[in-house]
Amino acid sequence: MGTVDRGARTPKHPWSIARRLAVAHLIGLMVITVVLAAFSYLQTHQTVYALERGNVLATAHLIAGEDRIREGFTAADPTSALQPLTTELAAQAEVDWVTFFGTDYSRVAHRDPAQNGTRYPEDLTDVLSGRDQVDTVATGPAGLSLRALVPVFAPVGEGTAVVGIVGVGHRVPELDIAVAAQIPRLFLGMALIAVLGLAGAALVGRYLERTTHGLGPEELAHRFALLDTALHNANEGMVLVGGDGELKLYNDRAAELLALPPSGRTAHGAPGPAHLADLGLPEPLARLMASGRDARDELFAVPGRILVVNQHPTRLTGARPADGPGTVVTLYDRTEVQDMNRELETTQSLTDALRAQTHEHGNRLHTVLSLLELGRLDEARGLLSTGLSTGLSTGAGSTAAAQPAPLGPTGEPAIQALLAAKAAQARERGVRMDYRLEVDSPTGFSTQDLVTVLGNLVDNALDAAADPTRPAQDRWVDAEARTDSGWLIVQVADGGPGPSPEARAQMFDLGFSTKPAGLAGRGIGLALVRQTVSSLGGTVDLALDSGTVLTVELPLPAAPPPDHPPPGDRHDQ
Repeated sequence: MGTVDRGARTPKHPWSIARRLAVAHLIGLMVITVVLAAFSYLQTHQTVYALERGNVLATAHLIAGEDRIREGFTAADPTSALQPLTTELAAQAEVDWVTFFGTDYSRVAHRDPAQNGTRYPEDLTDVLSGRDQVDTVATGPAGLSLRALVPVFAPVGEGTAVVGIVGVGHRVPELDIAVAAQIPRLFLGMALIAVLGLAGAALVGRYLERTTHGLGPEELAHRFALLDTALHNANEGMVLVGGDGELKLYNDRAAELLALPPSGRTAHGAPGPAHLADLGLPEPLARLMASGRDARDELFAVPGRILVVNQHPTRLTGARPADGPGTVVTLYDRTEVQDMNRELETTQSLTDALRAQTHEHGNRLHTVLSLLELGRLDEARGLLSTGLSTGLSTGAGSTAAAQPAPLGPTGEPAIQALLAAKAAQARERGVRMDYRLEVDSPTGFSTQDLVTVLGNLVDNALDAAADPTRPAQDRWVDAEARTDSGWLIVQVADGGPGPSPEARAQMFDLGFSTKPAGLAGRGIGLALVRQTVSSLGGTVDLALDSGTVLTVELPLPAAPPPDHPPPGDRHDQ
């Protein structure tokens, strides 16, 4: 049993995507609210203080310019003259306090009589020299306020002199600034937005819960990684086609089977999605993928391959794409299955042939033993000599012998082995098969292509010649492969009845067959032959001579072919 990699597990997070969105929404609103409130407060604070600064300064100038103020400072008892004005003028000017100072820094009149006569603690030199002074006061009984100090001028002799100082103050509460900055209204608006956002998050949460099946982002990321890995390592090709013909997604195997451009590239190599109309796919396959209809195990030919295609419409839960539902197309290479089935059939034929030969040799040995016991040495010697001469025959491959011809030196040993196996298979099916291989050097073609062409031609001929209704003299197959003037010529003839005139036009079409389906399916072999030959730049011809003759002519890659293959002996038997 295998071990489970516990480290690969992704723990489920207790918070769903919707809850994370809601919390992020609230945190974002709080940050925005604090930033806006701070900005509004600072801006309003500057504005209010600038206005109040001008207000207290103007009020102080008005008070200092009144005659009764000058007369009060020059009276015999300034305190008695000015004390009533501290409250009267403050009420009239709508300020918090008005104080009168002497030139000796003492408070002449204060709203609190107990403060009269006390000394002002700060420097008043600038005011006594005739200049205004405005400052912010954060201490004292008035709290945080703006204070303006202006000199009071009175005639002295022939000129004027500073006889006192008027101080005007006005408190600026932080609460008033906050109200002026619309901070309460800002917090109320943000609270309303938060409530609406939470309601929207609840609706989004229900939608996400339904579409993600309750999975969190970690689980989704983990599953995406697994599915993406599985998709791109699958042996079958998979393509997701949108309703507009756009290839939304495809794996590496599909790109290989259909010769698709790299993901994220168009058929011309530019960035962007690929479209069916631009890929140059064979028309039947392109028509199927564009139609969006259901398809099950349908065969289609693409260059060098026979594909089995399945297609089903799909639609994501809750999604309503504007271009309509798409389709999922799966495809696998039937050519590989065909090759494996042919190999299986050949192996089975060789096994059956070896089993028959073993049985035959066993019978001969029993016969020889009996002859020796009877003392008939000449007959035993003759039977053994006949068996040895048959087994060591070096003929061209005639199945009249008890065993297939041994493999000899050739440029294409795989082809000779294939023909030997087919000869054994023919013998088991009661067909006389002769073959000739006149290829002294490698042709340059791949063994797979040669086996595909020759193997399918011989299989088709054996099927036609093995018809039990045929006379014994017509149950034969001849196969030949030779090189001539830069061409490889492969001919396979059989004594079968040959295709009907109607079947000749379709016998190389994919899926067409006059025989019942076998292990490898039906209507595939000759279609593979034509497709392979066409991809190699050759031709395949059908002729009816003393039997049915199929001839394949391929230009050898090693040497440039002439304009046309040699005309002689193209269908000789």
